[in-house]
Amino acid sequence: MNNVISTRVSVYRNLKDFKFSNKLTDEQKQTIITTIKDAVKGKMLFSNIKEIDETNTQRLKNLGLVLENTKNIFIDKKENLVINMFNVEHLAIISAMDMFNSKNVEKTISFAQASADKVCFAYSDEYGFLMSDISKLGAGLKIESNIMLTAIKSINKIEQVKQNLGKLGYALNETKFPAVYTLSTQCNLGMGEKQICTDFENTLLKLQELETESVKMLDMSKHDEIIDKTNRSEAVLNVAYMLNYDELYNILVNLRLGINLGVCNMKLEDINKLQKLVINKKTDYLSIDDMKTLAQEVKDVLKGEKDV
Repeated sequence: MNNVISTRVSVYRNLKDFKFSNKLTDEQKQTIITTIKDAVKGKMLFSNIKEIDETNTQRLKNLGLVLENTKNIFIDKKENLVINMFNVEHLAIISAMDMFNSKNVEKTISFAQASADKVCFAYSDEYGFLMSDISKLGAGLKIESNIMLTAIKSINKIEQVKQNLGKLGYALNETKFPAVYTLSTQCNLGMGEKQICTDFENTLLKLQELETESVKMLDMSKHDEIIDKTNRSEAVLNVAYMLNYDELYNILVNLRLGINLGVCNMKLEDINKLQKLVINKKTDYLSIDDMKTLAQEVKDVLKGEKDV
């Protein structure tokens, strides 16, 4: 899926015999934290957000691993799976990945299932996992993928696509990055985790196909322009002395269009790595020295000398 940038998987759970998070006493919260500590002992570390350095905290938030207003988390050693405590539900088990990988989605679900062997979660045979938020009731699973839909937006079909997806139980919302949209599940009730995952992957594939078809329509009127932008964008990445984040973002938009048309020489893997530089940007304002550093980081990524 060339246009899928990243995916976040969230599994929500509440412990049996405890009130929802907004009704818990400090003592009850501590009891739940102790229970989770025992369940993930040796696999994850407990931390107060204030104890983590600001740069690392911001990185985790940029990846969507740490939710706003979360004070306590459990984090695995590889820092790609985090348990947020008491944000809305007792637990929000969150993982993030590049593009979309069904096996990685299943790993997060399996982690939650394994935890159920050690922790008794609030569950109903009729309704599934019990939640304070009715949209999570059932499987307690939410999958979100950021996907670039430049061509669909350019041919003015994005609103129609949104409406069609809404009828299927999905939401498609534009992010702060132009032409990047978040596709997310909206309902869990009556569905198992595997079905939710499979249906979501199929919907992503259909969106990708629609974007590819839209690129071809766009290509009929702007073929030379797209090739020129793709070639220029590749050149800029390799020779630029200074770059800012907005310029880098626009370059990546051009390159993804080029990949869909088969006129881009760059690897999709490298484009996704560069996308992380934009997502994890340190500041909205860049000094001349910062722009020099960003340009060099881009070159280092393309040479395989920098991991993002």
